[in-house]
Amino acid sequence: MCWENVAVFVLLFCSTSLVADDSVHASCKADKRVVAACFTVHGRLSNWNGNPTQRIWIIGTKRVLGVREDTDFPKALKDKLGDFDDVATGDFEVCPFTHRQQSRMQIVCVAAVSGIKMSKRKR
Repeated sequence: MCWENVAVFVLLFCSTSLVADDSVHASCKADKRVVAACFTVHGRLSNWNGNPTQRIWIIGTKRVLGVREDTDFPKALKDKLGDFDDVATGDFEVCPFTHRQQSRMQIVCVAAVSGIKMSKRKR
């Protein structure tokens, strides 16, 4: 009887882990957590202290978007981001996980990138 309970627990645990892994690798646009239409911004993506670590400053504004940490970047960008001082400037198609609110960072995932130019953070 005890071994049956262990087997059921292991089966449930493994199936839950598989579902969690699938959601991490899901396409940004298809993510069920997206709350509104995706949009494109011209900005600068870099790493910051705090949460979320990756943030996109929309050039010409005071607005900053936070990139949800459990989402993947498009391959074209993921391969270029190395250390904390890497900065990617270009066009980012983002999908919002939170609604836009004044004086609050909107959380997004990055669906696509174009015209990316890499540089190092100036100190």
